[in-house]
Amino acid sequence: MKLHYIATLIFSTLLGTTFAQSSTPITVNVPADSITFAVIGDYGQNSPEEGQVAAMIKTWNVDFIITTGDNNYTLGSRKTIKKNIGKYYGDYIYNPDAPTNEQCHGKAAQDKVNRFFPSPGNHDNYTAGMKPYLQYFTLPGDEKNYDFTWGPIEFFSIDTRKDADIKCCDDPEPKWLQSELAKSNAPFKIVYFHHPPYSTGEHGSATSMQWPYGKWGIDAVLTGHEHFYERVQDLTSEKPIYITCGSRGNTHLYGCNVNPLDSARFKIKCDDQHFGAMKVKATAHMIVFEYYIATLPDKPIDTYIIRK
Repeated sequence: MKLHYIATLIFSTLLGTTFAQSSTPITVNVPADSITFAVIGDYGQNSPEEGQVAAMIKTWNVDFIITTGDNNYTLGSRKTIKKNIGKYYGDYIYNPDAPTNEQCHGKAAQDKVNRFFPSPGNHDNYTAGMKPYLQYFTLPGDEKNYDFTWGPIEFFSIDTRKDADIKCCDDPEPKWLQSELAKSNAPFKIVYFHHPPYSTGEHGSATSMQWPYGKWGIDAVLTGHEHFYERVQDLTSEKPIYITCGSRGNTHLYGCNVNPLDSARFKIKCDDQHFGAMKVKATAHMIVFEYYIATLPDKPIDTYIIRK
């Protein structure tokens, strides 16, 4: 099916540098009967492990990639952004409003279709105003809290700031999410951000992010922050599924079950021994989440399916 991509860039100048502002610089709506995309998180360290995961993803021929934060270690600075992100994922990034020396020139740029949609992590937030991040990427909305539709899924990215200090449900982020969800007619809806609402890892659960996603119509919540893979199903609610994708290249993997969750309430699958990524395939009636590790790229070690 022919791709439909609308891009209207609105620029302004701050301290002599041009970058996209929050007046909805881009609208992304790509119709497709079926899609395949990758999910990565906590990856931007320019490590051999990041390279292994990126090489595996390239064999998948995905339509696009989303990230669950910590795109640029350690301080989210301009001097590391190209080697942490563009070096590995430049073929997917179309960033025409980035500074000239930071623009990517791979396939996405040649097609003028962005195929890389990050969400910010705490490390991306360590620079004032997150300027290197905002100036590097060309994204919808305010480039931190934004949504886009690709095929049967509408995606919602949220900036959970440095410490997930967001109050539900009166703060701007949950208000924005509820408002956008109310307008959505997509068969499936996925929200993704950095701090996991439920986690057995070293950081533990970000209780401030325990919003009523299921009641709002969200099918899956994808997060990072913990350097492992974890799938958490709340048995008291039909949806959403919670999946942490934080084992994509940071060389310090975290341990599972450091902060245990109630086994009577939660069903948990966790892997803290490998580096990997998720490949997700979707139609209007089904989403298949598959987690692959770089050392065993031919067979997923975890699969979860949502049907409608």
